[in-house]
Amino acid sequence: MNNKHLPILAGIALALGSTQTQAAVKLTAVQIVSTDANGKIQGVGAHRFRTTLHGGHPGVFLIKGNDRNGEIFNGPNLAKNGIDLPLSAGTHTYTIYIERNNTYSWTNYSMQFFFDLSNTPQISVLAPLNQSSPLFNPPFAMNRENTEDLGGRSVKSPASLLYKNAQTEVTLTGFSLLQPEIAQRDRVSPFEVKVNRNFDFVGEFTLEVKAPPEIAAGGVVNGASFQPKVAPGSLFSIFGTSLATTTGSASALPLAANIAGTVVTVGGRPAPLVFVSPTQINAQVPYEVTEAQTVPVVVTVNGVTSLAVNVNVVGNAPGIFQFGERRAVVQNEDYSVNTADNPAEVDSYVVAYLTGAGRLDNNVASGAPAGLEPISRPRVPVSATIGDMPAHIAFGGLTPNFVGLMQVNMKVPPMPPGTYPLVVTVGSEKSNAAFVTVR
Repeated sequence: MNNKHLPILAGIALALGSTQTQAAVKLTAVQIVSTDANGKIQGVGAHRFRTTLHGGHPGVFLIKGNDRNGEIFNGPNLAKNGIDLPLSAGTHTYTIYIERNNTYSWTNYSMQFFFDLSNTPQISVLAPLNQSSPLFNPPFAMNRENTEDLGGRSVKSPASLLYKNAQTEVTLTGFSLLQPEIAQRDRVSPFEVKVNRNFDFVGEFTLEVKAPPEIAAGGVVNGASFQPKVAPGSLFSIFGTSLATTTGSASALPLAANIAGTVVTVGGRPAPLVFVSPTQINAQVPYEVTEAQTVPVVVTVNGVTSLAVNVNVVGNAPGIFQFGERRAVVQNEDYSVNTADNPAEVDSYVVAYLTGAGRLDNNVASGAPAGLEPISRPRVPVSATIGDMPAHIAFGGLTPNFVGLMQVNMKVPPMPPGTYPLVVTVGSEKSNAAFVTVR
């Protein structure tokens, strides 16, 4: 057994996988209209800016965050002049750029927010144009005057700074727009992301989103194979929405059961956490969980609890970590990563990295790294094949100094050069097939 250069491979292995999930609410359009101090639209000559497709009007261009030099993501041309922004739980700030399209003078404006493809606004805010400070600090208030829908028709204002969809609440908590001479920025022109020697309006808004965590259907899976089968002590992933209010990783061992207010239970037992984000959690199945056909998994964020989603907990659930196009995370005998361009020699020893060893001959505490003395192995036999050829196993057990990580040291059998599926069997359970290359 060897552990040399394992930090490189552990970075691949413990990052686990990722997938795309959609938040319960999306911001799909914003619109700004110049008004008087009471919110009344000032007529045909008034400024009108939108993110949606619309003829003849300047666009609203957006940057994620508050960096005025950041990437404008809904330009640079008319075909891309729309937005589709999933809003998970937490704080979302965006910077606004608007072309100063004419010399019409205005000192107040309303801004409308459109969610979930609605053509009528669900939030409408009124504020004075900031003409004195580069900071986003003027007061804003709910707009109670009539405003416009995305088609330019007069509609009743929602008179609200809050949008609610089922249990998800979106609140506008910050909003301001600067007089062009104050910001002194020139990044856009009508329908284009480009300079034209004309200062732009620059603004900022912040939305606070409160949403219960939601685990996707089938969203609890083995952290390596992504199959809906895990074992006590194995690493697993949860996919969903609003699973955390921020992104955070474990900073010490043993692993904690709470990162930034996110807690996970498996069968009622707290799970040690590796990584949390709004759409993905990586954690360890507690060794205290009893094997059962289905076990409930629950995510709690700052005291708000998700509905339970069941996962199948079995005695052993081997999953080979992968990267690229289903490449197995394997070290060659020289400790380099096995790739199509860096194959393993026949009769050399390679090390594959997995999770899902299950019950051990020498117990390890949940969240704690495996020890070197004594070594911990599965209580059942371990075998492997490369292609259809059995590989001699020199060692199969937990990797010392890591949580939930298993390694299998095996000898590459005599076989022609090529790329073959590697399968590891622990007890009666076979792993996913992941590719290694032999020469």
